[in-house]
Amino acid sequence: MLTVGTQSVRVHESLLTGPDVLDILSDRLDDLHAAAASPVTARRPWLSAWLRCYRNLEPVAVVVEDADGTLEGVALLARRRTLGLTEVVAMGHGPSDEARLPVRSRAAAEDLARALADFLASLPRPWRLLLRHIPQDDPVIRALARRLRHVQMVPGSVSPVTVFGRDRSLRAYVSRNHYQQVKRMQNRIAREGLSFGIAHLSTAGEVAAVLHEVETLCYARDVQVRGWSALRHGSAGPFFRHVVMDHAERGEVELTTLRLDGELAAYVLCFRDAGAYRMWSCRVAPAWLRYGAGRLANNAALEHALSDQGSTAFDWMRGDEGYKQSMANHTEQAEDVLAWSSLTVRVVMNAPRRLKALMVDSAERYPVVDWVLPHARRLHQAGRRLRRRLTSVRHEESAAAPQRPRAGAETPAR
Repeated sequence: MLTVGTQSVRVHESLLTGPDVLDILSDRLDDLHAAAASPVTARRPWLSAWLRCYRNLEPVAVVVEDADGTLEGVALLARRRTLGLTEVVAMGHGPSDEARLPVRSRAAAEDLARALADFLASLPRPWRLLLRHIPQDDPVIRALARRLRHVQMVPGSVSPVTVFGRDRSLRAYVSRNHYQQVKRMQNRIAREGLSFGIAHLSTAGEVAAVLHEVETLCYARDVQVRGWSALRHGSAGPFFRHVVMDHAERGEVELTTLRLDGELAAYVLCFRDAGAYRMWSCRVAPAWLRYGAGRLANNAALEHALSDQGSTAFDWMRGDEGYKQSMANHTEQAEDVLAWSSLTVRVVMNAPRRLKALMVDSAERYPVVDWVLPHARRLHQAGRRLRRRLTSVRHEESAAAPQRPRAGAETPAR
């Protein structure tokens, strides 16, 4: 029941499944997201792009609405059955920085938590729920935790943020070291006679014209750092293009590019979200690292956001890298939510996380473990890079291989 004033209104709970769940909810969902101040990565345009690209998960919406059909709360999820386990994640899982369970009131949070618990109880067992990047003290999660036997909240990613005050000068928001590094790199570029150009692109045409260059640079930097890139593997590449262009057509993209001698040396891709600039992707070309092109591009993007009098913050989004911290004055801590259908599933599925925590704790007390742990991490990362590189090579070879004509299909003349 949802109480409004002194009257009680019957709340209707429903479950929607299938690829058209967002279209069914349509404007009602947009209205709820606006009322709950959901961030860009948790709203309908972003999630629509995700559904078009990540087709290996079935979309699910747990819905709570009042007698007039107004959405009071919704949990946008996705599920799949793999290796005998039902996995449930937030819609947008993976490339999204923030997830939300939007509700209009505390009462709606209780109703949505009850509906979500009923949905989980109806799933084929065993099952696991994983919701990443949820705000701390989320009212739906707190109510859900009281209804589930096996649930755990753990610290998630942090997001550095530069919150703007009255002073709109760049120098007021960056560290002294950052300021000196920028000046040093600018002087180096000038001494070596390189042409230097900054552009801030926002129209769909402008963004589309450079998107291939941006993807090529992103791929090259990822391979240099990690040995592989998600852009050439699976759904990440198509999603990157879809989500950027979808939001560019809505006027919600700010793409800062830095060129040295006419070549794209770095970029900073932001989404305009009400008063916030949310930085989702930034990369520097390996060939231009010695000129600090990445730092210069970040500096230019932040300065551009400050020049927008309607902006209130520059959200560096998920990750506590040093370059973000040198330009941030606030940090937001997210939370990851895990739940399991039984104690056995919890023990088995949570074992890697517990082992990692045990190793880190032991390293603080035992010098031998402290010495071994970095070597083990390097071996683990090397193995992951090798597997990803082999997968990427197979994917590229498959794409480049000539396709055999299907049975009954005409063979083109030579």
